[in-house]
Amino acid sequence: MNIAVLGASGGLGGMTGSTCVQVSERILIDVGTGVSQLLLKQMQQVRHIFITHSHSDHIACLPMLLGNLFNVADAGEPVTVYGSADTIAAIQAHVFNWVIWPDMQELPSKAAPLLRLQTITAGQTIAIDGISLTPFATYHTVPTFGYSICKEQQHTVYVADTGYASSLVEQINQLGVIDDIILECSFPNELAAVAKQSCHLTPQLCLQLLAELTQPPKRVWINHLKPDVADEVHKQLRQQHPPQGWQVLL
Repeated sequence: MNIAVLGASGGLGGMTGSTCVQVSERILIDVGTGVSQLLLKQMQQVRHIFITHSHSDHIACLPMLLGNLFNVADAGEPVTVYGSADTIAAIQAHVFNWVIWPDMQELPSKAAPLLRLQTITAGQTIAIDGISLTPFATYHTVPTFGYSICKEQQHTVYVADTGYASSLVEQINQLGVIDDIILECSFPNELAAVAKQSCHLTPQLCLQLLAELTQPPKRVWINHLKPDVADEVHKQLRQQHPPQGWQVLL
């Protein structure tokens, strides 16, 4: 896998922070507490942030990350945050509202802001520095994007938060040959009712989803385990004899 998973936990108390994926020095997907794995100088290189959805474990550190960039960001290239219309609206209304955090679309000035919020749609490919990212809809409690990432002739699919849905299987099957897929597995099988209500996956649902893919990925990476049940989820994944090559990101 040619991207770095800085945060893979589904909450606080895991071995890593919450969701943050480093696609390149300049590109992140989500800004959960895992972003703290970066040094300050590494944070200051970030210029493009793709958000999967508005839940706090995926955006918790966005304001503070941006606060580290005032002295280094070029006025001609503000930091761009990408997301669905619903996600961008939620971030604008509930984060950069001068109550939770200042509106960085107005700082240091409206004419030359640090932050630019950009709405993107499913199927729209964004190309940056020779890397392409294409969002697709997952199945979650709020509108959520996964991302298809093509970098250096490798194809990584980051599924983000999701429950099982045939529509998700169809979308992944349309993405073509996949080298690496990063798939969540939040709850153990005994909590299937909770997983269904909150639109997350269990080991059984992970296996069901993967079994329905027309072209199995070369490698499968599991993340977003809830820390208090992570040991049981990990145990069940091993017991169900998943295909060789599965790795659990904790």
